[in-house]
Amino acid sequence: MTMISVDEAWAKIHAMAGPLPVERRRLEEAAGLVLADQVRAPMDLPPFDNSAMDGYALRAANANEARAENPVRLTVTGEVAAGGWQETPVAPGTAVKIMTGAALPPGADAVLMLEDGRLRNGCVEVRAPVPVGQHIRRRGEDVRHDEVLLEPGLRLSAQRLGLLANSGIAEVLVYRQAQVSLVATGSELVAPGAPLAPGQIYDSNRIVLRTLLQETGSRCEDLGVVPDEPSEIAERIRAGLSADLLLISGGVSVGAHDHVKHVLGAFGMETVFWRVAMKPGKPLLCGRLNDRWVFGLPGNPISCVVGFLVFIEPLIRRLEGERDAQPRYARALLKSVVSKKDGRRHFMTAQVAPSPDGRLEATPTEKQGSAMMQALAQANAFVVVPEGRQEIPAGEQVDVLRFRA
Repeated sequence: MTMISVDEAWAKIHAMAGPLPVERRRLEEAAGLVLADQVRAPMDLPPFDNSAMDGYALRAANANEARAENPVRLTVTGEVAAGGWQETPVAPGTAVKIMTGAALPPGADAVLMLEDGRLRNGCVEVRAPVPVGQHIRRRGEDVRHDEVLLEPGLRLSAQRLGLLANSGIAEVLVYRQAQVSLVATGSELVAPGAPLAPGQIYDSNRIVLRTLLQETGSRCEDLGVVPDEPSEIAERIRAGLSADLLLISGGVSVGAHDHVKHVLGAFGMETVFWRVAMKPGKPLLCGRLNDRWVFGLPGNPISCVVGFLVFIEPLIRRLEGERDAQPRYARALLKSVVSKKDGRRHFMTAQVAPSPDGRLEATPTEKQGSAMMQALAQANAFVVVPEGRQEIPAGEQVDVLRFRA
């Protein structure tokens, strides 16, 4: 299978990725999930005219002649607290003490703020005219009954959940959360904290990928490290196929001990693509096996991160119902020159931050390379050097691939 471009590889995933099944969830269990259906307002918001302030509900006409030197005195006939209700209209020459959020009594058409009135002998002194509608939240001014509250494809953030709860909606139809299995291959890999034998290295890919998956909100089953033995790799792959997506780091190149592609072929995997014209991350494998997505990521840590951000993270978002999910590219001003020697698309570790005028600026890390973990730790994005460019000077606008939105 020939090497394909980054854009061709993503187009294949984009075309094949449909959303996961839907399920009904209570709001308390729906945070971070994606709506599968349009939600309409079952009621007006607010559901009744109410006071925006603690104060006095009154008839505005009664305060037309009010002046600081000649205040109008209105008899206070009652009090309405939030959650209370008064059926008796506010009569001319009277006022009702009212709390924030309380329903406006009939007959009242304005609210005098508590601090602006002086209560004396059962009367409130009004020292200036009060405009009609002052400090009143009108029924339906926020949302009208049957208005569209939220469209399908939106993730349920705290703000959106608050809107639904305020509308009295207890359950929503959402796309199921993606389930991911994670395996690292390599006889040389040792868990951090254990002693290293000659020729061994510590495994970092699993913690990096697991954390990236947690940030997407996906459920991850970590199946650990497996040595470069086909039978053990096959056993671990079999265990991981209960998930919607299986991620395997290492063992996908063409070396004598790179067994992953061969083992997956024995399982009957359909290869979507293998080897992408990018650096780092060229020997990246994408396939489909029993309606599951399978990715074989290169063993180098930065290759893993690039492959995840370019292909896997946006795929997960599509599986979870974000129909327009794409890799998280942005534009930024390059702060120092970058260059490359081949025709592949390069992803270079960089720190992206807003300038004083608000525009994004990208500063490449001093060291570059697919195994440079310190450079990765210093970065929050990758500068993208496209296929047709060998060098990009400082001061030019470039694409950057961000770790987060």
